Amino acid sequence: MTSILSRIITRSTSNATMDVNPIVLRETSISRLIFAPVWVSESDNSLRGVFRFERKSRLGNWEAVEHEKLTSLKSDEGYELSLKGDEMSLLLNRLTEINATLAKYGHSYGTTVVPLTKESAPGIFLQIGDISNREWVIEQLRALESSNFENLGLAIGRARLESAIVDMEKNFTNNEEASWQKFFEGRPWILQQLFAHPVIYLNGETFLGGKNSKGRQGSGGSSTDFLLKNGSNGSFAVIEIKVPNCELVGPGYRGKKGTEEKNEIYSMHTELTGGVVQMENQIHIAIEYFKTQIGDDFDELTYLNPCGVLVAGTYSSLSDIQKKSFDLFRKSLGKNQIITFDEVLAKLKLLKTVYDN
Repeated sequence: MTSILSRIITRSTSNATMDVNPIVLRETSISRLIFAPVWVSESDNSLRGVFRFERKSRLGNWEAVEHEKLTSLKSDEGYELSLKGDEMSLLLNRLTEINATLAKYGHSYGTTVVPLTKESAPGIFLQIGDISNREWVIEQLRALESSNFENLGLAIGRARLESAIVDMEKNFTNNEEASWQKFFEGRPWILQQLFAHPVIYLNGETFLGGKNSKGRQGSGGSSTDFLLKNGSNGSFAVIEIKVPNCELVGPGYRGKKGTEEKNEIYSMHTELTGGVVQMENQIHIAIEYFKTQIGDDFDELTYLNPCGVLVAGTYSSLSDIQKKSFDLFRKSLGKNQIITFDEVLAKLKLLKTVYDN
């Protein structure tokens, strides 16, 4: 059963009315039940119609079955038409499509074919995304067969990943922290991929505590770019966002530069170490002020085993020997992590392969 029309065919019957191609609700090789919609353009409630049983003629055409008019029935006689759940769902879905489409195109003379093509998709998805349609959308999704539901989920998941990948690649030369914070704030599910354990996104930029009494609003407080919660033990986690061109590796510390000998190592750049200390300080302040700040604002959040992630720089910008020093440094951070922007992108591309198979 198809839930969406591929086209709508109308035939004008007057300067204000049109017959619409019928909706086939049930069908066998010799008979069928249809609903024949009628569009009345000069009415506030334009869509109406009639149920009809039809039988196939010897020539293969569908013809209406003769029936008695209701006015001919006696007082103890009557008709009953029963629709199954999938027939009812089909009828409502197609009437919604017809009503929305003809409200846009209006009345036309003669016979007209209105295709429902890819151009119609944005309007359909805007209706799905409208929060006021939530209950209707849920009801329609429940009516889907399990295979269709799975296909819909795969399509949405792949589209979401592809959109994030394209936007991230396109903005790799953008080195404004606020812009990247907005990027991740609109896609909190990406941040959840940065941890080895399951985490729950709580908030974007979050004040952690530490203001002193100077000035009307105080000063010296600390905030984190993103606040999350460990899904297993409830501990808070912070994420600090820098930019793709953030310097990771500083000058050589031991060995001769470019020789790639075993003793060639590099110190870390102050941009990177500053970001690490900033993240560590955020965790320290959050613990110190936990009861009066985030612990009071977020239920069931603890500081049992907090951790942090710093997103900064690009791994591909380093030489092989520089990568060795960088990897040794971030390994020394323990439960806190440094992840580069191109590593985040690589995670997204790896996730996308799940939908490609």
